[in-house]
Amino acid sequence: MTQYITRRLIQFIPSMILIAFVGFLIMELPPGDYVTDYIRSQSLGGNRDAAAQEAAMREQFGLDKPFLLRFVDWTVGMVQGDFGISLATGEQVSTIISSKLGATVAVSLCTFILSWGLGIVLGVYSATHQYSKADNFLTTISFVGLGLPDFLIALVFLVFAWRLNGEVLTGLQSPQYVGQSLSLELVVDVLKHIWLPVSAVVITGMAFVMRVMRGNLLDELGKNYVTALRAKGVPERTVVWKHAFRNALHPLIGALSQTLAYLINGFVITSVVLDLPTIQVTYLTATQSQDIYLAGAILTLIGFLVLVGTLVSDILLAWLDPRIRFS
Repeated sequence: MTQYITRRLIQFIPSMILIAFVGFLIMELPPGDYVTDYIRSQSLGGNRDAAAQEAAMREQFGLDKPFLLRFVDWTVGMVQGDFGISLATGEQVSTIISSKLGATVAVSLCTFILSWGLGIVLGVYSATHQYSKADNFLTTISFVGLGLPDFLIALVFLVFAWRLNGEVLTGLQSPQYVGQSLSLELVVDVLKHIWLPVSAVVITGMAFVMRVMRGNLLDELGKNYVTALRAKGVPERTVVWKHAFRNALHPLIGALSQTLAYLINGFVITSVVLDLPTIQVTYLTATQSQDIYLAGAILTLIGFLVLVGTLVSDILLAWLDPRIRFS
C-alpha cells in the first residue's frame, strides 16, 4: 500500500506539469490578451493616452516575454508558493483563491454529502422495491433532477422563497452580516441562505447517484451468487448490504475522481445566478477577462483534485474488491 501510494505521488509531478501547461495554454488560445482588452476599453471610453500605456503594462505583467518563458516563470513561482498576480485586480492569486475557498468548500461539501448519501440510500431502496409505488415516485424525481439544470431549479427556489418570505436569498449571507465575526446570528443567517444553492444542486446530483446505484444493485441482485446466498437461507438484509451493495458501489467509486474536481468547478451558472462568493464565479470572471494567472491557477487546482480523486478511488476500489491488487 505504502509503495503504491508513493509511486502514484511521484507520478503526480509530470502529470501536474502537463496539467499546468495545458491550463496555461488554454488561456493563451483566445485572440489578444488582458492588456489588449484593457487598452481597447479605455480607448473606447475616451482615454487617448491608453495606447501609450500598452508597452509598460506588458512589461509589468510579463506579457512581453515568449509563452514558454512565461510558463516556466509561472511554474517555478507556483512551486515556491507564488501563483502570480491577478492582472485585473493586482492582488496575489493565492489571496484571491484562499478568500473564496471557505464558501466554496462549505457549499460543495454539503452538496457532496447530501447528494451521495441520499442518492445511495434511495437508490438501494428503489432497487429493493422495484416497480413499487415508491420506486415509481423516486424514478420520476430522478428524471426531473436529470432533466432540469441546477440553475433552473435554483431560480424556481429563489422565486418560491421570495413569494413565501418576501426575501431575495442571493449570496450566502445578508448585507448586514458581511465582514462580521462568527456569531450565532451569523450562522443562522448563513444557514438561511445556503439551503437554496445546496438544495438545487443536490436534486441533480442525487438523481445521478440514485439512478446509477439502482441500476448497479439490480444488476448485482440478478447474479448467480445472490441466488446461491438466498438458497442457503442468508437473510435478505445481509444479501443486499453485505454482498450486493458492496459490488454495486464500484462504478460510483470510480467516479470519485470527477467528484473532487466538482467541488471547485461545479455549478458555475448556479453560482452566478445566486451571486455566490465562490471560486466558480471567480474562475468565470478570470476567463472572460483573460486573467491568465488567476484562471491558470484555478485550472491547475482542478487538475490536482482530479489526480487526488483518482488515487483515492483506486485505493477504495482495491479495499472493496480483494481481486484488485496494487501491483
